[in-house]
Amino acid sequence: MIERIVHEQLDDLEKAGPGADLVEVFTESVPSRVMCEMIGVPESERKTLQRHVETLGRLSCTVPEALAAVSGMSGFLSRFVPVRMDDPRDDLLGDLIRGGQLDEQELMGMTATLITGAFDTTGNMLAMGVFTLLEHPDQLAKLREDPELMGNAVEELLRFLTISHLGASRWALEDVEFAGQSIKKGEVVTVALPAVNRDPERYDNPDQLDVGRTDHGHLALGHGVHQCLGQHLARTILRVGYEALFDRFPTLRLAVPAGEVPMRDDFVHYGPRSLPVTWDD
Repeated sequence: MIERIVHEQLDDLEKAGPGADLVEVFTESVPSRVMCEMIGVPESERKTLQRHVETLGRLSCTVPEALAAVSGMSGFLSRFVPVRMDDPRDDLLGDLIRGGQLDEQELMGMTATLITGAFDTTGNMLAMGVFTLLEHPDQLAKLREDPELMGNAVEELLRFLTISHLGASRWALEDVEFAGQSIKKGEVVTVALPAVNRDPERYDNPDQLDVGRTDHGHLALGHGVHQCLGQHLARTILRVGYEALFDRFPTLRLAVPAGEVPMRDDFVHYGPRSLPVTWDD
């Protein structure tokens, strides 16, 4: 299913022609379409949900904008989930319903989490990874020479980029001494994930992208019980997406100077707002 969706979006990219926005045509559409099929969301609802998720992820959104997005998302879930509970289908949401362990509110919350993750984080990571590889042609060349490195490349891009750039907050359950600092029980610590994933005491040449790196152990997708719910799905989408894109468009390159690519620097997750690309016909 993922491969089918990826290739359908690449068909659309080819039709759009050189100069197309990769975010709009490919990186935003692939993960959202995958999740919609996995939980049975009608295609007609996808663009509206995409707008709600984008609004809620924008740090500069106003209170009225946030409330409108929450209302819109809640309205969809209150219509969608009860209908599906009465008629569970053969998909991920149907499996959760048939499991019998989640009530309606919990199913709505789980569905919202799945939609938000797929529509935001994976799409940004897919776009940012392409941007980064295009700006590191030596690493892209390594992938072309040895496609078996793609699994390593996905992990290295997750480490190198760490698009969840606001960090993670943790509450100390007891007094802790760490790196010469005293953390008291009940105090909140914010972990700077980009700094952790480029810790020179943990990685050799941490600021260098190396698709052949095998010593990963990054925290881009969390750790322990605090791991990303959709991490395996995200990894699969990234691997299939990168492989198919660079195979289909071997001369893919930026259509504008890298410094002119607009970035989502006012969002919870970092990535390009748009990514104009071109290639040789």
